[in-house]
Amino acid sequence: MRVIFMGTPEFARVVFEQLCEKYEIVAVCTQPDKPVGRKQILTPPPVKLAALARGIPVLQPQKLDSSVSEKLRLGAEAIIVVAYGKILPESILHIAPCINLHASILPAYRGASPIQQMILSDDREYGISIMRMDSGLDSGEILAIETMPRDDRATYTIVSQNLARLGGDTLCEVLAKLGEITPVPQDHSKATYCKKISKQDGLVDFSSARLVYKKWLAFNEWPGVYLTSGLKLFDIDLLRYSEAISQDLNKELATRGGLAGAGEICHIEPCVIACGDGECLVIGELQAPSKNRVNASVFLRSRGLQVGDKLC
Repeated sequence: MRVIFMGTPEFARVVFEQLCEKYEIVAVCTQPDKPVGRKQILTPPPVKLAALARGIPVLQPQKLDSSVSEKLRLGAEAIIVVAYGKILPESILHIAPCINLHASILPAYRGASPIQQMILSDDREYGISIMRMDSGLDSGEILAIETMPRDDRATYTIVSQNLARLGGDTLCEVLAKLGEITPVPQDHSKATYCKKISKQDGLVDFSSARLVYKKWLAFNEWPGVYLTSGLKLFDIDLLRYSEAISQDLNKELATRGGLAGAGEICHIEPCVIACGDGECLVIGELQAPSKNRVNASVFLRSRGLQVGDKLC
């Protein structure tokens, strides 16, 4: 089967590599290179790099206009869309069947950040959906859904990798029997939506340990989590999960945290911070604005902070 692949980030690259093993990718369409990091270095998306390594032609249009539609008329039997980043116009939808892999159990979490939203929502299971695209936002008929159990300690990075592999396998199976599958309409009355993640979403306080922890899991790649002071928190764990603390000390700190105020330091090494809900967080590293990341305990000592002081 000859297919066109449209996708951009690492999630899409994983799926692209799986498809390349079984199908002929005649062209790739991905987002333009973007400036990355403090030095704003122009960086190609992961899918572009993977396609060029395989000698596959790459398109990077700013807009999906009629000229792009003409370039995609390559006799492909399907157009595969995985986290491309733009809604396809009718002119492309009519070239060939457009099949989309979406990282949620539709109709839940239509939109730009389904994996982060599954983590934030404490869903019992995660999953992917394969759908035949229409002109709406993730509203097409379902061709397949696959799920996997939630891992309470898995960051976005890990969940994304696992879902990409699951999605790639499922997508290959769907393409192999595409003519035999009866599409199932979504129940639009149950649809929920998620927005594009912004830097502001990473702002936290110590009122709820569980919320800070979930935000760390969801936003570990970007935007991370940080306090109003700009202090960034890394390698966050709930006290009850931490393997860096003995069972006896865990109980002692849990008791101490229940009596402490939000943001109060309960232990220096490892760094344990009390939260307003009576739970504690274990923080591995901290980073002050314009400074390097350092071990959290080293940071506390360098600032002269002690047990009973507040981290802010």
